[in-house]
Amino acid sequence: MLELTVLGSVLRGIGMLYWVLAITALALVLWKLKGRWRVLSALAVVALFGWMPAKHAYEAQKRQNYSREAWAYFKKLCDEKAGEKIYKTYTGVKSVLVLKPLPPATEQDLFDQFWYGDPYSNATPSIERGMSTAGVLTLDSRRVEQIQRGLEFVEIKLQTDGSTRYQRITRPPSYDKPTSTEDIEKPVSRFGVSWEDISTPADRVYWVAASRLRVLDLSDNSVVAERIGYFIEAGFGSKGGGRRPWLTSRGPNTTCPPLLGGSYTDQWFILSALKPD
Repeated sequence: MLELTVLGSVLRGIGMLYWVLAITALALVLWKLKGRWRVLSALAVVALFGWMPAKHAYEAQKRQNYSREAWAYFKKLCDEKAGEKIYKTYTGVKSVLVLKPLPPATEQDLFDQFWYGDPYSNATPSIERGMSTAGVLTLDSRRVEQIQRGLEFVEIKLQTDGSTRYQRITRPPSYDKPTSTEDIEKPVSRFGVSWEDISTPADRVYWVAASRLRVLDLSDNSVVAERIGYFIEAGFGSKGGGRRPWLTSRGPNTTCPPLLGGSYTDQWFILSALKPD
């Protein structure tokens, strides 16, 4: 805080010095010169010293207009398209098949305005982002005053080099143990889950990301539940203070529906429709 105060004082001092120089230059011109040269030189001084403040004022107004437009755009999407819908609920569900996991994410993706990787659902850069997000479904979590029990296992459909393979993540036997992962030949889950970035270029112009999370009954391909979410990067790509845009800005005040449970928000939604034992 002290550093910020000192920096603010220095900037104010520079600003005052700038205007002192401008006034001094204008006074000298008016005092020393006569006739047409006096008028032309005075106009030159005004143009010279007035250009930078005018430029800064224009840019500040432009940023303010952009911010206002972006938040209005985000709010319109939230009002008209965002929301959670649960069409059916099931009990005694032991597992799900992740049909479309979240893609890998790099550190550079966090700074890319047009990274279509669903930062609403998860903005943590990792090569294993899809696996880790799916693995959360097996963990117990606290939701309000009750424990949300996780699934027994999660199966994941992986596409690599044109081929399809499956892996299974099994819930840990105790809290001090990690989940276990193994290759399987064929999934057995009745229900499926898919994550998808549905952002449009028009969304990303305003640093808005759109997400769709679906829960499916694979026995008839019907939709069990669906969540459409929107996320606005409130700093609009700013890197100041070490910001990592898509990660730094993610939270309940920049998302709709608001992300109130962090990494467990998706788990809570999915398991509201597919209830474990």
